[in-house]
Amino acid sequence: MTGWDGFGERLAEQLSTLGAGSVLIIREGGGTGRYAQFLQSDEGVEAELVGDHGLDPALRAGEEGSRLIVEAGWKPPQDTVYGHNWWAELPWPSPSGAYRKLAGMTVTGLRDGLQITGPEALVYEAWDGRRGNRDLALPLLGIDPKS
Repeated sequence: MTGWDGFGERLAEQLSTLGAGSVLIIREGGGTGRYAQFLQSDEGVEAELVGDHGLDPALRAGEEGSRLIVEAGWKPPQDTVYGHNWWAELPWPSPSGAYRKLAGMTVTGLRDGLQITGPEALVYEAWDGRRGNRDLALPLLGIDPKS
């Protein structure tokens, strides 16, 4: 399966394999500033989707995109630990269905909310914060690591 649906399935599978201390950032190539990120802790997964604050006006979700992001399940930006970003949390451990839901929320946010054309426009960065920030290879994502 290719395209956004396939990416969502691969993301759900990859998220379920992350160890505590793992950080994953999925961003649009070309330095647009549009991204989603995930931190796996001992307690769960903290997920963020970039909010409009700080994005070029042409790249913002705007009113319609924000509505779609909320409908997908993201919590609105607040002046908390997540700053100006949309956010979601999963407890650990979580069932596979919860990872699929989070991955679906991420696809909706990137595709529909932020209007990124397809997963081929994405790259990732990942590292293990508990093991000297060593890079993590995440081949299940099916996208290239940031070079």
